[in-house]
Formats: sequence, C-alpha cells, structure tokens
Amino acid sequence: MFDAFDIPKVLWLAIFSLAIFSLFHIAIGFSSVIQLFAFAINIVLIYGLLLRQKWAFFLAIVASLTAPLMLWLQSVPGFTFILIINCTVLIPVLMCRKSFFPKNSS
Repeated sequence: MFDAFDIPKVLWLAIFSLAIFSLFHIAIGFSSVIQLFAFAINIVLIYGLLLRQKWAFFLAIVASLTAPLMLWLQSVPGFTFILIINCTVLIPVLMCRKSFFPKNSS
C-alpha cells in the first residue's frame, strides 16, 4: 500500500525531478520516438519509486547513467547541465537503498 509519510524525504527529490522532466517532455512535444520513450520511462519510474519497487531502483540507476552517456556520445550541447540534473534522481535513489531492500525481521 502507498503511504506518502513512509517515503524518505530525500527520495521525494528524485520523484519531483522526474515529474519536472516529464513536464519538460510534454512542453517540448514528442518530436521523436526517443522523447516519447523517455517520458514513458519517467512516468513508470515515478510509479515504481513511490511504491519503492526493486525494479524501479535498478531502472532509475540505469536510466540516470545511460541517458547522459548517450547525449555525451552525440555531443549534445548542455551535456553537463543534463548530467547534473540526472544526479538529482540518481543520488537520492542511491541514498535510499535500504528503503528498497529492507532487512527481513524474521
């Protein structure tokens, strides 16, 4: 069950950042399939992070590292800014590792 008070405060930064990214994708439009795919990944990640699913933990790490790497390989201007923005998702998710993998109390 979803409980907003049970989510670590720092994880809200990652969720908020993903929401901002999603709004950005809507604002610029979906001129390519990659933008639509990135929007879909953001929405799925928001859902998974809110429920603290293990797959969302791994997907957030992979997406936060892969997207800037792809942009760097394409020599996209503003790569450094995009990398810093992606860190607002990656770092909080890594800090909340124990929320995704709690120890069993048996």
